[in-house]
Amino acid sequence: EAVAADWMLEFACYCLCRHFVEGREAEFRRWRDVAHALISGLSKVPKHQKKMVYICQLLIRIAKGKNLEFHFENDQRISPLESALFFWTLLEREEIKLEKLHEDIRRLIQIQIVAVHMENGYYKEATEVLERLFTDSESDKPLRVKLATVLKNKDPYVPLLQSFSYNLLINKIKSYTELFMKENETNFLIQAATKQVESKGLRATALQNKTVTDDESNLETKQRFVFSIILLRDMFGQ
Repeated sequence: EAVAADWMLEFACYCLCRHFVEGREAEFRRWRDVAHALISGLSKVPKHQKKMVYICQLLIRIAKGKNLEFHFENDQRISPLESALFFWTLLEREEIKLEKLHEDIRRLIQIQIVAVHMENGYYKEATEVLERLFTDSESDKPLRVKLATVLKNKDPYVPLLQSFSYNLLINKIKSYTELFMKENETNFLIQAATKQVESKGLRATALQNKTVTDDESNLETKQRFVFSIILLRDMFGQ
């Protein structure tokens, strides 16, 4: 049962990623519910499935990123994107080879957390978010100062926010997701399903070929029969 559950979670995650990348919203929502049910059924996330679970949680939250009325956390102040940032941080800890992409996505999520609040006119909440987001580390300071200036001017359409737009964030997440899918395209259920489809395809082709052969044979028999009737008629006529 545990092994089968592993296979199902791998498959659900793969489907969720694929529909996110392809922008199929209805299918994404369907597999979101499946993945959520499977993840909720885990008493503890196994080490080998951590990355998979984290990316599912990330995508589910990114998809709701513009909806400030939707909450994933008990703390109602936490927006979907701020919750997504938590899972992005967990994903970063699982990897070390994508530093540039990690940095780009982290910066985009941080900027859009503030931008989405501003677009909805929640400037007070945006200020509170800014205080939660950034530490006192020097690496965060330049971006924090820029966002503080944007907040002060209360203009959600400044070049900074337009350059690091929500669409750019989605595209970067899609790039990351495509890399994840390439690493996980050999999961068991995908392989088993592919073999089954190929097998059915071969059987269907063989059956089609047999049907064509049988039809040709039947046509030849009918032609012989008709020819015999004509021959007999001619002989009788003579």
